[in-house]
Amino acid sequence: MGGLAWAQVLIQPTVVEFSPRHRTVAVTVTLSEKAQSPMRLQAELLRWKQGHQGEAVTEPSADLLVSPPIADLQPGERQVFRVALRGARSSPEELAYRLILEDIAEPSPDEAGKAGMAINFRMRYDLPVLIAPVDKVVNALRWNPCPPGPASTPTKPAAAESCVRLLNTGNRRLKVQTLTLAGDGWQQTLSPKDGETVLAGTEREWRVPLQTGQTGALRGVQVQTARGETLQAEAGGF
Repeated sequence: MGGLAWAQVLIQPTVVEFSPRHRTVAVTVTLSEKAQSPMRLQAELLRWKQGHQGEAVTEPSADLLVSPPIADLQPGERQVFRVALRGARSSPEELAYRLILEDIAEPSPDEAGKAGMAINFRMRYDLPVLIAPVDKVVNALRWNPCPPGPASTPTKPAAAESCVRLLNTGNRRLKVQTLTLAGDGWQQTLSPKDGETVLAGTEREWRVPLQTGQTGALRGVQVQTARGETLQAEAGGF
């Protein structure tokens, strides 16, 4: 993946991927010569899961190592962080982590004096880390209807919508580009902004607004992924 610049900091790559051949991957951080102050970056690795709304759920993990754990950068300098597998690769599913690089540098006395009562913002960079499965890649989805939303009230009618819960039963993450729901005589497509990732083994819920007259049970779900794949989700099974 390419690099991305945040506040005069360039990080490459922005998605850290371990292919089946990799045991170590390098992440390069470059601080611009135009930066006003140095940085002290502290590295941390977290196990990454997802909630039903796509929210990140993280927890400390010792599965990976990152070196160095702390690094100082002066303006114009570059630092390479190496992320390494701690043990043998054995998971049949893609494993997901987050690499957190947080600037923990304290402002110098001169800078603190100039800032006065100003708020001191610390930069925090959050990169996905993904380890390829040991098995052949399989893409598959299953779906179930969600529980109904809030009921109508005299002052707030319930919105016409269809709700679907997708389970990524494949062994690799999927990035949903479009989600198409079909019922009896109707079809509706949702295009999440910038796509939305569903990790392997994870459930994800979407509520899709319906147009006037689009009623009836949900009958089918199709997903177009960011890789250009078209997947027909199977009903039930979870």
